[in-house]
Amino acid sequence: MLRTYLSVFLLPKPQQEHKEIINVIKAISRGDYKSAFVGSGAIGYLFTSEMLPWQISFSEVLMNDDSVLIVELGEKFVQCNLGAAEGWLKSHLPQGEKGVRS
Repeated sequence: MLRTYLSVFLLPKPQQEHKEIINVIKAISRGDYKSAFVGSGAIGYLFTSEMLPWQISFSEVLMNDDSVLIVELGEKFVQCNLGAAEGWLKSHLPQGEKGVRS
């Protein structure tokens, strides 16, 4: 079953290896992903995968102080100012209740 995920990476000390995060996401999503946000020491991606969250591993590209949260998204969500990621969400999630905060 194809699932939709949001992954949030907290990277207190950005390293060269972190550039490989996108390659892991490309592989597990078969290319169906979108950058959700980039901030100071944090990045987020939306992607689809048939894998369950505990089957997804970023251990090869994360350092000791790094953290990752992978959350499956469902019909109900709210977003604010995600730009292109908003369109990706609308096209990948069921047509349930969707919120947009201004």
